Amino acid sequence: MVKNLPNLISVLRLILSPYVLIFAYRGETLASLLLFFTLLLSDALDGFLARTLNARTRLGKMIDPLADKVLLLFGFISLLLTGEYRISILLLKLMVVRDLILVGGTLFLRKVGFVPQPSIWGKSATLVLGITVLAGYGLNFSYHPLLVKAYYFLQFLSGTLIVVSGFDYARKGVIFLRSKLIMERR
Repeated sequence: MVKNLPNLISVLRLILSPYVLIFAYRGETLASLLLFFTLLLSDALDGFLARTLNARTRLGKMIDPLADKVLLLFGFISLLLTGEYRISILLLKLMVVRDLILVGGTLFLRKVGFVPQPSIWGKSATLVLGITVLAGYGLNFSYHPLLVKAYYFLQFLSGTLIVVSGFDYARKGVIFLRSKLIMERR
């Protein structure tokens, strides 16, 4: 049971993430923010528990990143619905395109034996994207010129990390395929 706790947390994050958008759509911005923040913290919690309890599983390696992507997607879309300080649509498009390529590439590469490992760039992108969404929500409740500047900087940083992490994952996939082809030729 303890070994499945991190997976259970990831599944709950996946199930509850749409409510971030539902609350935002209903105009319940505070509820949307609180749920997003709680689910963001649950991502850190399930990772901590998986490492601490030595409860890393194959399912967890698939469902945790999926739950992260779904949560961030609903957080971004929610920011399009709430307040004056909306998230950049370009940033949303970058994230969606990168994630679609990542998921498609992962599904393809798994068939030939490649199991992608989280990278520092991917983890950094997820963290900064989460903070960016929180900053966007924060501007719905409290205006401060410094927070506005930080929000726009976080969007720029998020975009940069999305691109860098996308290229990093693609590079690792290409290296794997190249080595696989070389091994098969021998």
